[in-house]
Amino acid sequence: MSKFSLISFIIALILVLSYFIGVSLPYPSNNSSKIDFSIRKGENVSQIANNLSLKKIIFSPYLFRFYLRVNNLEKNIKAGDFEINLPISIKKLAETITSNHLNNIFLIKEGDTLKEIEKNLKEKEILKEEDSIEKFTLKDFKDFALKINLENYLDKPLEGFLFPDSYHLPKGLNSKEIVQIFLNNFLNKINPEILEETKKQNKNFYEVLTLASIIEKEVKDYKDKQMVIDILFKRLKENIPLQVDATICYALNKSFSDCHLTYESLKIDSLYNTYLYKGLPPTPISNPSLESIKAVLNPLANDYWYYLTNRKTGETIFSKTYEEHLKAREKYL
Repeated sequence: MSKFSLISFIIALILVLSYFIGVSLPYPSNNSSKIDFSIRKGENVSQIANNLSLKKIIFSPYLFRFYLRVNNLEKNIKAGDFEINLPISIKKLAETITSNHLNNIFLIKEGDTLKEIEKNLKEKEILKEEDSIEKFTLKDFKDFALKINLENYLDKPLEGFLFPDSYHLPKGLNSKEIVQIFLNNFLNKINPEILEETKKQNKNFYEVLTLASIIEKEVKDYKDKQMVIDILFKRLKENIPLQVDATICYALNKSFSDCHLTYESLKIDSLYNTYLYKGLPPTPISNPSLESIKAVLNPLANDYWYYLTNRKTGETIFSKTYEEHLKAREKYL
C-alpha cells in the first residue's frame, strides 16, 4: 500500500468512526432531563434539525440530517408532540420521531388560546372534528369552579384555565374528559398559597388570571412582567384605558406574533378593545403560565406608565410619558 493510500485509508477510517460515535453517543452528556419538542405539519428536515439544535437536543443539525438521509428516514418523520429524555443519541432520537408509535404527548404552550388548543387537539386526532371544547363554560365544571371561588363566574368560558403543560391524552376520550384532565392539572399547579395570597391582597382570582393572560402574550422576562403589571394596576386605578395590543389581536382572532395592528383595527367595537373600553377585557385572552400568575401577585413598583414589546427581540420598552412612548413606537414598531 502506498503512503498516499495509507493516509487516505486513515482519514476515511477517522471519518467513519467519527460518524458512528457522533450518532451513537448521547447528548448533552452533562444534562439529564425531559424536554418537550414539537414537530408541526409541513416542517421540513432542515427546520426540524435547526429547532432540535436550538433546544440543545442535538449538537449538529448537519450530522442529524445526514443520518436521516443515509438511512432513508426523512419521509418517516411524524408530526406531533414528543417528550424526549435527555441525554439522547442522534440514532435514538431518529427512532423516536420516525416511529409509528408516538409518545402520545399533547402540549399546551404558555399563551396558547382555547381556540388554538382545540385546533391542535383535532389536528392530532385526539378530539373529533365535530366536537368542541370551546362550547364549555365553568358551569359545566362547577365543582372545579367552586374550589377556586369562582361561583360568580360560572357563565365564563374556559379560557385561562387550561394549564400549559405536557399531557398524556389517549385517543378515544370525549371533549369533557379531555378538559377535566386539563382542569385537574390546573388545580394541582395553582396551590392553596396562591389562592390565599390572592385573598390576602383583596384581589379577585378571575381578574388575576385575566391580567396574567395579558402579560403572557406581551412580555417574556419575569421582572418585566412584574413591572408591566404595576403599570396596568396604576392604569386601572386611575381609570385609564389599558391599551393592550394583545387584547385586540384576540378580538380579531389573530395570533399575537402574526398580528400587525392598524389604526382601523384599534377602532374595532369589541369589549376586548382595551383602547376603546376601560378596565379589563371580559375574559382571559390566553392560558397563562404559573410565572405570569405569580407576577400579577408580585408587581414591581416603577415610575413608568407606558410600555411596548419589540416584536423582533422580545424586549420590553418602558416610557414615563406619552411623548416618550410615541417616540418608542416610532423607533421599535
